[in-house]
Amino acid sequence: MRGQAGKRYSAQVYEQACEWFVEFRTAAADEELRHAFHSWLQQAPAHMAAYLDVASSWKRTGALDVSARFPKEALIAQAMESDNLLAYPGAAAPGKPLSARGAVSRLLSPPGLAVAAGALALIGAVLVGAWLRASPTYATGIGQRRVIRLADGSIVDLNAASRIIVRYTKTRREIDLVRGQALFADTYQPHRPFIVRSRAAVVRAMGTQFDVNLLHAETIVTVIEGKVAVARQRALQAASERPQPVSGHAAADLSTVYLTAGEQLTVSALRRMRPVRANVTDAIAWVHHRLIFASTALRDVVQEFNRYNAEQLVIASPSLESFKIDGVFSSTNPKSLIAFLRQYPGIQVTDTGESVVISRQ
Repeated sequence: MRGQAGKRYSAQVYEQACEWFVEFRTAAADEELRHAFHSWLQQAPAHMAAYLDVASSWKRTGALDVSARFPKEALIAQAMESDNLLAYPGAAAPGKPLSARGAVSRLLSPPGLAVAAGALALIGAVLVGAWLRASPTYATGIGQRRVIRLADGSIVDLNAASRIIVRYTKTRREIDLVRGQALFADTYQPHRPFIVRSRAAVVRAMGTQFDVNLLHAETIVTVIEGKVAVARQRALQAASERPQPVSGHAAADLSTVYLTAGEQLTVSALRRMRPVRANVTDAIAWVHHRLIFASTALRDVVQEFNRYNAEQLVIASPSLESFKIDGVFSSTNPKSLIAFLRQYPGIQVTDTGESVVISRQ
């Protein structure tokens, strides 16, 4: 039987609440995002109640179910069908929390409306702060590097121009690699999997060391020590919920691939899931300010260099993006790459003072 909240609020309100909830789960909230969220909260008391309904439904159904990470439709339906307990300041006597029905009735009454406008910003700030504390964000700027020791003792070596979001619970350890590259060394906890996500891939590890590099259209996973399971984002269940012996490789067309030390896998929408042997020293050469490329597309080479240097490289001719590069370069000295490119006929490199433009002659 549908609760009163479902009768008072339209599906559109819950849709908006769910979008905001997912936004704070997947992105690092900056001042502009917080301001927009607070403005949405202040538009109507119903927005706050709907947001709390969605949050309550998420918590009740399992906030970190990686097999259905953002079940928006299910969240909206469950939020509208149930009378969730909402803790509004001053809305109930001690020991008597209000249901959604009671809380909404008071908020929509004239006295409630008078109080709600002043309280919404404070409630919103508390909510945002709680989510950010629960999901801390670590980031580096251009040319910066940061070594992070997490609460469980795991170590993250964060490359330049990179960002991660950490989501730890009692049953899971999850990290979103939002951009850039990181070297992970997780502590072994058999009943609490360590999962790293990128746009393309999900990596499940158990007491190992591995590198994840997020490039334009693909994610490169390199195992330094131990074993990991890697899946595409659309195959989360196989990657995290089905424990299997890590021996040998899955077939290239299966959803999950198992890697051991010295192996590397490139995950993208088009590439087949096929592990290759890799020189792990080369894969993590960035730790020592070296970049080693072997038939690497120029677009990815430029992305790597731009992590370390304020003067950015720009490819002006799209036909050059797939131009293959081989060589060893200093990550902090783009002049080495510029000199290398100038050796090739038909390629023009122009230093504008603000950027270095690479184009066809």
